Amino acid sequence: MNIVELIFSENAGYAGSALIEGGRSVSYPELFKDVRSLAKQLEAGGIRKGVYVAICLQGGIDYIIISLAVLLCGGVLVPIIETAGEEEIWDVLRTVGAEILISSRELSGFQPIIFNSGIFPESVLACRFEQAVARDPRIQDIDAAFVRFSSGTTGTSKGVVLSHQAIQERTDAADQALCMSRNDRVIWVLNMSFHFVVTILLFLRRGSAIVICENDFPRSFISTIADGAPTFLYASPLHYSILAKTEGLSRDVFRHVRLAVSTAMSMSVEVAENFHALSGVYPSQAYGIIEVGLPCVNTSQDHSRLLSVGELLASYQLKLVDIDDQGRGRIFLKGKGLFDAYLQPTRLADEVLAGGWFDTGDIGELDEEGFLYITGRNKNVINFCGMKIFPEEVEAVINRYPGIKESRVYGKAHPQYGQLVCADIVADSLVIDNLRLECYRKLVKYKVPKAFFVVDELPKTMSGKVLRS
Repeated sequence: MNIVELIFSENAGYAGSALIEGGRSVSYPELFKDVRSLAKQLEAGGIRKGVYVAICLQGGIDYIIISLAVLLCGGVLVPIIETAGEEEIWDVLRTVGAEILISSRELSGFQPIIFNSGIFPESVLACRFEQAVARDPRIQDIDAAFVRFSSGTTGTSKGVVLSHQAIQERTDAADQALCMSRNDRVIWVLNMSFHFVVTILLFLRRGSAIVICENDFPRSFISTIADGAPTFLYASPLHYSILAKTEGLSRDVFRHVRLAVSTAMSMSVEVAENFHALSGVYPSQAYGIIEVGLPCVNTSQDHSRLLSVGELLASYQLKLVDIDDQGRGRIFLKGKGLFDAYLQPTRLADEVLAGGWFDTGDIGELDEEGFLYITGRNKNVINFCGMKIFPEEVEAVINRYPGIKESRVYGKAHPQYGQLVCADIVADSLVIDNLRLECYRKLVKYKVPKAFFVVDELPKTMSGKVLRS
């Protein structure tokens, strides 16, 4: 079943609040009416089953309504972070063969056909692209709903394809731990380009009210916490750290909170304890993977297990491979709601998953009661505030800059942000500030290295490859 039709059917007759943002509030009947109305106009404009629609907008009520309308039409939604550079946006559009772009800005150097201005909010522009689409025919057989690129397409991101069925299965699985209901008031602060499928869609399936404070951060976040009577928080360790350091917040404002989920990156004991001292609640670490869903959530509130991502949910299986003498091994997962395919190059899930098992790229260990701890990664990806960055993508931009011989991009551990992007550079001559400006022109802001270091040479392996560890 189409995931939006499922949301409609599961909340038929329910009149409670669905979305709240600033002074704007939308009830479930109003949400359904707005989505259906927009979907009819989108269908008249050519969005139908299998049409790829890229969306590059700031998260909020309009983002949700537009996304649901595209999905209801059968369109395949391709989220792009709103701060992406033009080159990165074009790269995604060409790679997926997107026929529609819904954005808050126009792209220079191209004259798109206006898709029907007037059916979106004034700040939103929708354009149709006349470009040849050559997709693998096997993808056409998937009832695709989403294609997620974790870091553009110039690194090693393959483009993860999720079907409507996979979304239904993984939201059902996640709810085994989250237990969402119409009594819940969710405080939302994460970027919707990265967090939507398992969370926003699950919250809507269960009739929860979503209070959005993604904009005007951190002011709106703090004021919403103080005034919003939340029952459920879904944020990153950075957000919990900010709350713990905010003067004037009392434990009373958290009195209704039944669960505070921490996601996107590892949480330190210090952050967990500081937030508990303020609220009386320990943040529950969650383990989210775009190819899998949300297989683990630590809901135990056990101080001795603050660093665990919890027990495996009932819909999943886990095995550790190549276990060392400390009990740590590579994490493999299988279960319902796994991804359907990679887009570039096209590989169906059955071709990737050996016996149904997905190699997460993470290293972990299990304690005696089955609680999972993530202890490292065997991939190069950098995690900055939960946003994944491929070093190769940043290096490709740096290495094209005049005078640079080679570079190495890596993550430097940071207690608040997870990892900071840094770059070692071998160059004949270089003005760091000019290189930094070039990176800002070519890359989304969070991928630009926070520090550049000019070095005589880069460490290499025996085979001559750049040593990343």
